[in-house]
Amino acid sequence: MKKSLIIGLLAACVTWLPGCQSVIDQPEATVETRQSMGVVLSDVGLGDQSFSDAAMRGMGQLRETGEWFVDYRELTETETYKAGFEQLVADGHDVIIGLGFACQEDLETVAAEYPEQQFALIDAVSTLPNVMSVTFKETEGSALAGAVAGLETESNKIGFIGGVDNELINKFGTGFELGAKSVNNDVTMLVDYANDFASPELGRKLAEKQIKAGADVLYAAAGLTGVGVLETAERNGVKAIGVDSDQSMIAPDAVITSMLKQVDLAIVEIANRIEDEAFSAHVELGMDEGGVGLAALRRVQFDEDEMKRFEAFQKQLMEGTLK
Repeated sequence: MKKSLIIGLLAACVTWLPGCQSVIDQPEATVETRQSMGVVLSDVGLGDQSFSDAAMRGMGQLRETGEWFVDYRELTETETYKAGFEQLVADGHDVIIGLGFACQEDLETVAAEYPEQQFALIDAVSTLPNVMSVTFKETEGSALAGAVAGLETESNKIGFIGGVDNELINKFGTGFELGAKSVNNDVTMLVDYANDFASPELGRKLAEKQIKAGADVLYAAAGLTGVGVLETAERNGVKAIGVDSDQSMIAPDAVITSMLKQVDLAIVEIANRIEDEAFSAHVELGMDEGGVGLAALRRVQFDEDEMKRFEAFQKQLMEGTLK
């Protein structure tokens, strides 16, 4: 079933799209004057409490401006990314976005078939002339998270759980270890890969394994699988760091901060650049652009020395002088 934010999110208006009732009252008048965006969500889809949900927040922000009509597809309804892209092309959107590296092949196949259609790819880089690529400096954000972990660990063992062993996910782990060791030379990091972004149960098993090995601060870049990591950290009385969005509500007694990867900003950036950027551009969002950062620290009380070390590390990271 087609899911339009103008119709499909009516029930959600009162909670996260204030003021949208005036648009729904006159859909014919508003849609004709709006630009139009279609998004194919990542494989887990809505409810991942991470990547796709963050994208939905960006779609909501555009929706609130009154200048954009937004629509989306999930794999649960299209079965393949390609089918989702083809449906959105048929609907005549101004720009069509693929969310996540896993959709790149199908996006490029459809983009090559429709060279006049503008596409955008979030989390991977395409060389096609009608595809804008938006990536993040995950290493920077994860390094900040790692610095918090390095100062908070009591066992000097921290854990990283990735959804898959590839270049993108390894940027999270590399940054996490860099940050931790920059403020604490004694830290060691345990690493496991779930090879699954949609299995909280597998996340629980890997988290239990690392906790038994002595890790007392866990960080997962694994989508819905990571939710199981956070829950297990809470159940075992150890600390955890969320990813992509502020995930403190998942395990409030465990999550001390989250590495924010502002996928919502990427959605808005694409909309802002559609008129004045070459659509083969590669946009990279880091700390300077507000693309990555940390959520509020919770139950973290650095002493004076720890705060100095954290601030010095943050300054080096911002200035690019970290060695």
